[in-house]
Amino acid sequence: MSSRVRRLRKHSLGLDITAFMNMIVVLVPFLLTTTVFSRLAVLELSLPAQSSGFDKLKGDLQLEVVIRGDALEIRDRIGGLIQRVQNTSKGYDFRTLSASMQQLKTRFPDKVEAAILAEPDTSYDILVQTMDAVRVARTSGSGHAELFPEISIGDAPVAGGAPAKPGKRS
Repeated sequence: MSSRVRRLRKHSLGLDITAFMNMIVVLVPFLLTTTVFSRLAVLELSLPAQSSGFDKLKGDLQLEVVIRGDALEIRDRIGGLIQRVQNTSKGYDFRTLSASMQQLKTRFPDKVEAAILAEPDTSYDILVQTMDAVRVARTSGSGHAELFPEISIGDAPVAGGAPAKPGKRS
């Protein structure tokens, strides 16, 4: 008895990825054209150096801008308060701050350092606007004049007997 065993030959079927490839060809350019590219701006900051008693011997300006709830204070670390820029009805007066920075720059043309000291509840936007007013001044036209580009940031000293913030009355 000779029986032949018939075996079915199984042919492996290849994967048909044509539809997948078509989808990828359409999807990739679509995703690339709808991608939002963001521009990051980086400001270089340095932390204030620890002060020593020798700082008082120099006699030059050690500029500090203190951001308070009701005003911006322009100070000399050694000499004290130079000018207090009160808030306007719209908020902080950055134009007056910029004008004061320009006046200080004309009196101290070689000075490039400034410290910005902010109270703990100061918003990031206010801090950046203050930094911009201290770093550069907009001149006539579309030009910019460099004022105090090397900025250090820190915490504002506690104001002794400072007036209450706007909107808060006792």
